[in-house]
Amino acid sequence: MSIEKKPEILSLSEDELAALLIADGHKKFRAQQVFQWLHLKQVFDVRKMTNLKGDFQDYLTEKFAFPDFRILNEVKSPSDQTAKYLFDFAGKQVESVWLPYENRQSICISVQSGCSLDCSFCATGKIAFKGNLTAAQILSQVYGMQQIYDRRITNVVFMGMGEPFYNYDNAIRAADLIAHQHGMNISRRRITLSTSGVLPGIKRFIEEKQPYRLALSLHAVFSDKRREIMDIEEKFSFEEVLEYLREHRGEMQQGQLMFEYIMIDGINIYPDDARELARWAKLLRAKVNLIPMNTEFNGMHRPSEEKIYDFWRQLVERDVVAVNRKSPAKDIQGACGMLAGRNHA
Repeated sequence: MSIEKKPEILSLSEDELAALLIADGHKKFRAQQVFQWLHLKQVFDVRKMTNLKGDFQDYLTEKFAFPDFRILNEVKSPSDQTAKYLFDFAGKQVESVWLPYENRQSICISVQSGCSLDCSFCATGKIAFKGNLTAAQILSQVYGMQQIYDRRITNVVFMGMGEPFYNYDNAIRAADLIAHQHGMNISRRRITLSTSGVLPGIKRFIEEKQPYRLALSLHAVFSDKRREIMDIEEKFSFEEVLEYLREHRGEMQQGQLMFEYIMIDGINIYPDDARELARWAKLLRAKVNLIPMNTEFNGMHRPSEEKIYDFWRQLVERDVVAVNRKSPAKDIQGACGMLAGRNHA
């Protein structure tokens, strides 16, 4: 006989929570109270929800599953104050990164334990895939890190472990809850979802008029090169993806689209790469985030600083908005492509 699974309270919207409470004979205003305890104050112990009566606290405990996670490891960088956290959700382990900047506090969060893709430059794809995270588990990374720091999180990027558009519903639900006015109320323009080019997810994102920023992990602008470093090219060719975006760019906001581009020495930083990348960036009005390769898989490695600068310059000279994101958290293996769910010091 199977035991009925309790709904994860952290995954519920305020309206969904209200509907369940009302159905059980409780007042609607209780939903907002509970929602704010969870999403604004990040309090997960009902006994600490001080404006709720004891019998209602008992009801919540019996009715719902509350966040259940452990932070197994914390590694802080002495060089740039970044920090990496290893979360455990009942055996599913993921890494998340705190990225402090002068004018903002960003975090990079994961949507899958491991990854269902195998990009040749990325450590996450080299470990066992253990499945999608629920919206509550995605949010627990945000709230877990916010509990640690006094500074308010201002920017959230879904660029950690996993492919957000292979966990589309949970990723979007988590983004909606992060942006909710009764929760953290983070601007939707400061929430970014990254995809390696999962076309069905991109189509949904645009058709649903999602307000979040969309980052396309491009990394190569010639199909043979992209196929060499990204297995998703076999399923959804970048040309097909970019053509769709070109046809529907008018349905997106002005600064909503960006390209992520890992610079790999001897592979994707030649003049013809810069020329073609600039052409697509201008055609799609997309900002380009340049990321020097951080890993050393399959004989690939990071370009010299001179080559990185030269590639950036070729884009800028073609009137492309291009930024060298460098590699924050590289010294703690928390930079792009380095998250592998390890418990290390």
